[in-house]
Amino acid sequence: MTTQINEERAVAQVVHQQVQGMLTKNFELLNQVISSNAKLVHITGQVQSKAEWLEQIRLGRMHYFGSHEVLFQATVTDNQAQVVMRNELDARIYGFRNTWPLQSKIKLVKGQSGWQIIESQASMY
Repeated sequence: MTTQINEERAVAQVVHQQVQGMLTKNFELLNQVISSNAKLVHITGQVQSKAEWLEQIRLGRMHYFGSHEVLFQATVTDNQAQVVMRNELDARIYGFRNTWPLQSKIKLVKGQSGWQIIESQASMY
C-alpha cells in the first residue's frame, strides 16, 4: 500500500511540474516531464506533438498566467498511470484570454528515468 501511495505522489508531482512549467515557460522542466513522442489534444480537438505545443508557447501563441486546481485523481497500475485533473486555467490562447474551466485526462508511463506524460486530452467542464 505504501508503494502505491508513493507512486501516486510521484505521478502527481510530474503533473504539477507540467503545470508549473507551463506557467513559467520552463522548457527544460517541460522536456523532462513530457515524453518526446507525447500526444496533446486541445479543447478544440486539435492534436499536437510535444514539439508543436512547445513552439506555440515559445512564440507566445499560448501563454499561461495562472492555474487553480479544483480536482485531482490519480490511478496507478504497475508502470502506467492515469490522472483526471480539473483546473481553472487563466490563459491567452491564439489571442483570446479567458479563465478556462479545463478537465485534463493525462496518461503517464514509468520508465528508467521516472514518470513521464505520454498523452494529455483537455476538455471544458
